[in-house]
Order: sequence, then structure tokens, then C-alpha cells
Amino acid sequence: MNYKNILISFGIVGAGLILYKFLLGIVLPIAMIVSLGYVLKVLLKGSEIDLSKDYVEKLNRSNAPLSIENIVEIKPIEEEQTI
Repeated sequence: MNYKNILISFGIVGAGLILYKFLLGIVLPIAMIVSLGYVLKVLLKGSEIDLSKDYVEKLNRSNAPLSIENIVEIKPIEEEQTI
């Protein structure tokens, strides 16, 4: 009976090592490549939107007034010096 328990424990440890190697050697790299492809796809799609001519034209046509009159100067508060 003792010999049988040792064989079962070695079998479980061996199966665990095989699953461990399988996950780290095959599944994890594939998942990383797929996620990297998705991130690159999103980043490239985002840069195409930013560089579109319509977006630049809308910014140039905006009705926001660009004048110096809208600038407000803030002066620092003077502290009272007591001796």
C-alpha cells in the first residue's frame, strides 16, 4: 500500500510539472502576443483619428475668441510684516 501511495504522489507531481511547463511555454506567450497585437491595433487606430484633416479643420474654425483681453493677471498676496 505504501508503494502505491508513492507512485500516485509522483504521478500527481509529474502531471503538475507538465501542466506548469505547458502553461508557461505555450499558453502564456500566445496570450501575450494576442494582447500586444490588440494594444498596437488600438494605438494605431487612435493615431489615425488624431491626424485626420477634419479634426484639424474643426479646431481652426472654432468660435473661441483668441485675444489678449481675456487674460487676467493674478498678483500675489502681500503679507504684513510685524516686528
